[in-house]
Amino acid sequence: MAAGGTAVARLLTSIGLGSGKRSILMLVVAWALDLFWLGLNYFWRFASVEVLLAIPILLLLYALIAVAGYLYWGVREVREQDAPYAGVMVGMIVAITLLYFNFNLLQFVLDAIQ
Repeated sequence: MAAGGTAVARLLTSIGLGSGKRSILMLVVAWALDLFWLGLNYFWRFASVEVLLAIPILLLLYALIAVAGYLYWGVREVREQDAPYAGVMVGMIVAITLLYFNFNLLQFVLDAIQ
């Protein structure tokens, strides 16, 4: 990677989003885009039922990985750099909220398919 980083990273840094806040923002943006894609395909039936079912399952797995990642990297940052626990708490709250939304989305899709 270049010394200045990517254009997106420079843009996010210029508006005050550090790496922790940037990763939370990217998590929420990715979830919103996946949800939009799922809604578009569900209502117009561009994709098969298996694909429509696979998207919420993948989102649920992504949210589980995000919870584990935020816990691991957040605690590591607190231990190594004496960072405040607030960053870990914010990341965990966002990741757990997305996990909850993804679980409810999977239940909704399963009910809609049947």
